[in-house]
Amino acid sequence: MSPARAFLGGCCRLSRATGRRLAPSPGPPLRAGWLRYLSACTGGPGEGDMRRYLSAHYSEARRSINEIIPSIPSNMLNPKAIFSNNEMSLENIEIYGFDYDYTLAFYSKDLHTLIFNTARDLLIHEHRYPNELKSYEYDPNFAIRGLHYDVHKALLMKIDSFHYIQLGTVYRGFEVVPDSEVIEMYQGSHVPLEQMSDFYGKSSEGNTLKQFMDIFSLPEMTLLSCVNDYFLKNNIDYEPVHLYKDVKDAIRDVHVKGLMYRAVEADIGKEGVTHYMI
Repeated sequence: MSPARAFLGGCCRLSRATGRRLAPSPGPPLRAGWLRYLSACTGGPGEGDMRRYLSAHYSEARRSINEIIPSIPSNMLNPKAIFSNNEMSLENIEIYGFDYDYTLAFYSKDLHTLIFNTARDLLIHEHRYPNELKSYEYDPNFAIRGLHYDVHKALLMKIDSFHYIQLGTVYRGFEVVPDSEVIEMYQGSHVPLEQMSDFYGKSSEGNTLKQFMDIFSLPEMTLLSCVNDYFLKNNIDYEPVHLYKDVKDAIRDVHVKGLMYRAVEADIGKEGVTHYMI
């Protein structure tokens, strides 16, 4: 019997019918069996000498690698430099820049409150939503990144990487939807791939399930839930798709129209103290 077969035979039994590993049979621990296997292959020493043998060869290999690829001195690395993840030729590119949000510029949680309040006011003044929405404030503990929003059903939920809805995480406004109702609506807890949105919020069937993945999405999810909550509590009929688009446009305008950035700049000007940047 070869050393390898003897080693494997001492560690486990194989089913003759399937070739699959069965429960371990009585025998030495894996580490000891492996050391004996190496010793048998080399015809060399026992366990203690084998440790020294392997350690010596490891040290020699490590020394050789350091000679071939010398370590980079720490003083050659600029801790303030910007490193790219992908190489790209800039030969024909004259101008390039950076998206500084959460890269070059880091914001405090107060910025989410600013985005929420500004978008909420845009809904009231530009989209003619009820003034009573002013009573809603931003809750930083309500939503997390990665949640999905069903645009047609106005439901916020958590879906795992296998496209299964995590029961108990489905919210309509600020109310948890019973598991039985969720299963009835979706005919189970699995969501077909064609209904899932991509990175840009689109799917093959349109904006069915939008995933909120960036940090700026937190106030958007909260605002959606606030408006849904208000309409439900006041028995106001509404079209969920239009609501989603209005909130999406309001959040977009906070960025595109420069409302957020003007507020940040004005805040920085107050004796160098800022509530929005870290």
